[in-house]
Amino acid sequence: MATLSLTCSLPLQPPSSSQSQSRKLIDSIVSTPFQYSSSSTTSSNGSLKPIVVDGDPPTFVSAPGRRIVAVGDLHGDLDKARCALETAGVLSSDGQSLWIGGETVLVQLGDILDRGEDELAILSLLKSLDIQAKAHGGAVFQVNGNHETMNVEGDYRYVDNGALDECIDFLEYLDKCERNWEEAFVSWCAVSARWKQDRKVSQNYWAQWNLVKDSGKRV
Repeated sequence: MATLSLTCSLPLQPPSSSQSQSRKLIDSIVSTPFQYSSSSTTSSNGSLKPIVVDGDPPTFVSAPGRRIVAVGDLHGDLDKARCALETAGVLSSDGQSLWIGGETVLVQLGDILDRGEDELAILSLLKSLDIQAKAHGGAVFQVNGNHETMNVEGDYRYVDNGALDECIDFLEYLDKCERNWEEAFVSWCAVSARWKQDRKVSQNYWAQWNLVKDSGKRV
């Protein structure tokens, strides 16, 4: 189940001075229609119109001339998330996390959190795709599902222990990035995968020594 809290991924048209305050409230959801545009929102024949988000709360996305793809519950499983996005034709299959959707509008329907250990990595991936999509006239929107709401309310019954470990790892990485949140968050998906691989290699290495040690005891 998803409740709406869109993360707006394309810049708004320049507001007038009277609109500047309203623009600051976008992430908090305002009740007036939005129009999105970028330098690449016009196709080769110049026919594409701006993306419009409307409603109170905003629950309607209009993207004339663009393909709209919706992806549901990802629940902390980065591999499955990549598979879904590759199948949708918006993510490259070479492991480089590249947006290949062009002017496609991607809507993630919530429930990224809980049940898996790659929650932040998925959010990081979507943020990276969001940035890339802007440059190609596309868009990425995220919706809060019931599991996001549960976490906000302090209901952690479905949180995976690996997700808690991921949070600790991310905080360590954030320190390495000198608390530069944007840099750390956008790059976390790739860094997380590398750290996990390094940890697995390390564990396998010491597992061999434990086997030798145990064998020695039996002798």
